[in-house]
Amino acid sequence: MFKRFVIVVGGVLVLLGGIGYIKFQQIQAGMAQLANFAPPPATVSAVEAHTVEWRPQLTSVGTLTAIEGIALSAEVSGTVDEVHFKSGQKVSAGQLLLTLNNDVEKATLASYKAQAELAKIKFERNKDLFKQKSISEIEFDQSSADLKVANAMVQQTEANIAKKVIRAPFSGTLGIRQFSLGQYVKNGEEFVTLQDVSSLYADFAVPEQFLPRLYDGQEVLFSVSAAPNQEFRGKVTAIEAKVDEQTRNVSIRAEVPNDHGLLHPGMYADIRLLMKETVTPVVVPKTAIVYSPFGDAVFVVDNDDQGATVAKRVYIQVGEQRGNDVAIVSGLEAGMQVVDSGTNKLENGTKLILSDAVRL
Repeated sequence: MFKRFVIVVGGVLVLLGGIGYIKFQQIQAGMAQLANFAPPPATVSAVEAHTVEWRPQLTSVGTLTAIEGIALSAEVSGTVDEVHFKSGQKVSAGQLLLTLNNDVEKATLASYKAQAELAKIKFERNKDLFKQKSISEIEFDQSSADLKVANAMVQQTEANIAKKVIRAPFSGTLGIRQFSLGQYVKNGEEFVTLQDVSSLYADFAVPEQFLPRLYDGQEVLFSVSAAPNQEFRGKVTAIEAKVDEQTRNVSIRAEVPNDHGLLHPGMYADIRLLMKETVTPVVVPKTAIVYSPFGDAVFVVDNDDQGATVAKRVYIQVGEQRGNDVAIVSGLEAGMQVVDSGTNKLENGTKLILSDAVRL
């Protein structure tokens, strides 16, 4: 019995050993195939890194304001008698906009004119009497003063009547009317805005370290969300004489033409302030850059020891981006071939097939 058991166990061990040997040979053969395996070349497109001439620029954000912009209001209170404009209307300097009721002032003016006329008659009569020494100098001076007071009251009333008529102080575009005909408005109460938008100011700020590079007439480029595909140009007209103590920024004001009326006061603007000098950075398309937490890189077209075309990862320092071009601060030289399409399937040493057909 025991002998039979030993024979069975020995047979099983021999069988397992044979199976293990066969599997070992299969694994060895697979590892050999894997060691000799070469991935197929990746088809990519490449461009040559080149230099361009750029003017350095500072980026900022700003707000557009009207060169002339006010909220119109009356200096005196009164009831609206006549309205001579519509909301959103373009007006010229001196154009009549609004008339307040002036019936009381007209009646007062008539009274003061009558008093002034009487005071003048008394003054002329007293002047003759004073020459004849029929009245004292004090009486003559009193009549002269009464005439001046009467004339002053006439002028004051005429000035009050004039304040009941509101005219446009400059040419521009009116906003939305804030009152109705017949409404009583108080002095100083806003009734409409007036903006001269033929040109606008762009107000923005830059860090204080750039103050030595700022100057009057400096060129400014900017864009607004209302016209995203259009670039506007202006020139610096004023630089604040004092640096803000809280932000350590210096305020700048640029004047921007608005010939087509696309810009409006209060708009948010993306500002680019151009420096006077020029630089010549090496640039590549933004699609060529591989961003990662370990550092930004590009894949350069290179040759391995067998002369095959392969990808070589080169770590770079990225600078300013303008449109589709990105400036490379360091790590890349002009003339190098850089992969600009298909970088997602590359590793260091991947064999390449160059083709423009894969370019996006």
